[in-house]
Amino acid sequence: MIDETDKQILTELQKDADRRMYQLEKIIRVPRSTIHNRIQKLKKDKVITQIKVVVDPEKLNLNVCALIHIVVSFKKGVHTIAQRLANLRNVEEVFITAGVFDIIAKTRFKSNKELSDFIFNDRTGLKVWEGVERTESMICLETIKENGVLESV
Repeated sequence: MIDETDKQILTELQKDADRRMYQLEKIIRVPRSTIHNRIQKLKKDKVITQIKVVVDPEKLNLNVCALIHIVVSFKKGVHTIAQRLANLRNVEEVFITAGVFDIIAKTRFKSNKELSDFIFNDRTGLKVWEGVERTESMICLETIKENGVLESV
């Protein structure tokens, strides 16, 4: 069971997981040893699944963000196509969805040409993948919120 202390720890780690225990101790107002033990338990219980670095895509020259909506022609292929997408370097996130589209992939590219090649290349493009019936892409013009922080913790 997650209590208020766990929630505070999770909130603070989501904001900045690079902080030292003494810094968390000052904010949360519980001993470092308690914070350390709670973090270990949250990891063991798989509440914390990983700790990672969040980079600025523009600093890596990945200036084109596109959401690619995919309709799969045979429903048993949804997981296969989703996993194949997940293994590609330009694909940041993959969601299997209900509704008009079966899969939505969040992608990042250096240019519109790279995005176009990703979708339309005659040999490797998404449009020629077996099971991909249709795609619809949306270019993200501006990011308002993208931080991976679950505020309701």
